[in-house]
Amino acid sequence: MKPATVVSAIALSTVLLAGCGASDPTLAQDASAAESATRVPRVTDDSGRPPVTFDPCLDIPDNVIAEAGYDPASKHVSEYPLDDYTFLGCDFRTAERKYSLTLLSGNVTFAEESEKTADYAKPLEINGRHALLKFREYARDECAYSLETNYGVLIILRGLEHDLIGPAPQEEWCAGLEDTVRLIEPLLADE
Repeated sequence: MKPATVVSAIALSTVLLAGCGASDPTLAQDASAAESATRVPRVTDDSGRPPVTFDPCLDIPDNVIAEAGYDPASKHVSEYPLDDYTFLGCDFRTAERKYSLTLLSGNVTFAEESEKTADYAKPLEINGRHALLKFREYARDECAYSLETNYGVLIILRGLEHDLIGPAPQEEWCAGLEDTVRLIEPLLADE
């Protein structure tokens, strides 16, 4: 299976299986303190790719998550160390609108991500950074952005949970997600 296909499967399974990843209680520390500290990535691989230096569970402060409308206390840590690449994940939920937010920080290249999603992704820029809006009609109630980073990509995926029979109206799938992406993007301080 191509790494790009696995990444897509990881993103979808993360939304569907939130709560099944590895967890580390030490990650509950204040993210703002972690921002200034140089640390070893919590997971690495032997691929020769750059280490994943942005950890969404440590490097996104709770106030940013709250400003985006998600509950910082709902944080769930996950990680996907594979031989060819690594993803560090963090999931959040919001009680009011029933959204789930999955952040996947990985060392696949933006070029690989662009090639994998070429059939449905729209290239754009977020705060001057190369990005992809990933919207697939067959991926019901789901919308995602991928941002280029100095180590690879940050994928910001949102799922809409609801009690409707069938999907929510398509215009709701991505509504407001770009605002969340614009809040998170400045935290990707590229060295």
